[in-house]
Amino acid sequence: HFALIPLRLIAGFIKSPLSQKRLTQDSVELYCEAIGNPIPEIQWWFEGNEPNETYAQLWDGARQDRVKINATYNLHSTSTISIANLTSDDSGMYECRASSDPDRNHLSKSPKVKWIRSQANVFVIEREWPHLRPWHLLGHWCLESPAMLTPAPVSS
Repeated sequence: HFALIPLRLIAGFIKSPLSQKRLTQDSVELYCEAIGNPIPEIQWWFEGNEPNETYAQLWDGARQDRVKINATYNLHSTSTISIANLTSDDSGMYECRASSDPDRNHLSKSPKVKWIRSQANVFVIEREWPHLRPWHLLGHWCLESPAMLTPAPVSS
């Protein structure tokens, strides 16, 4: 004889965010998808690379409105976090957290089930910009910048 145990207060990831490498001034997008009963809430958290830094929750409009979070809660939960105009301070561990526990955000009751977590690293590398290449033209040294795509004379 088997007893059927209803799936209650359980959440699980069906898609986890992937670690990514980006250049400064680029943008990054992380995606997370979870199932559960009831449909789980998804939150995004961040821990930077500084010593003793702890996780902090991210929200839509954070970091001078560079952070955008979109979420849908239909048959399951999906969430995308986008960060625009990246700086080196955006490097770190991003964590997608999901919970189906109705008491998950209660201030006095402790939740029956802990948040499940899935992590991805974002590495933001300084852009070497502009790349200047010296060259010689008609007796003058010039610099070529990919931003301008036209030579600029160099004063000696």
